[in-house]
Amino acid sequence: MSRGLKSSLDVALDRMKKIVGEDAISLTEEQKVSIAQVRNEHEAKVAEKKILLAGSEELTLELKRLEEEKEARIKAIYERNLAK
Repeated sequence: MSRGLKSSLDVALDRMKKIVGEDAISLTEEQKVSIAQVRNEHEAKVAEKKILLAGSEELTLELKRLEEEKEARIKAIYERNLAK
């Protein structure tokens, strides 16, 4: 069953796995938990902004900013793994 649309980061990581092999991007349990926490926090922030900015022109911009922030935080977690 599909989890929905993949983020650009997820798509890029899938491609990287195909190029360098599956083992090159294995995450520790701590990193998996960190990524899950980032995603949960993102969902909560999105829900909050949708309530606070309902009907506002700012909503679209704010949702885009939150998505970019989430992607950057997840990318940093992956980069810590690759630096090791």
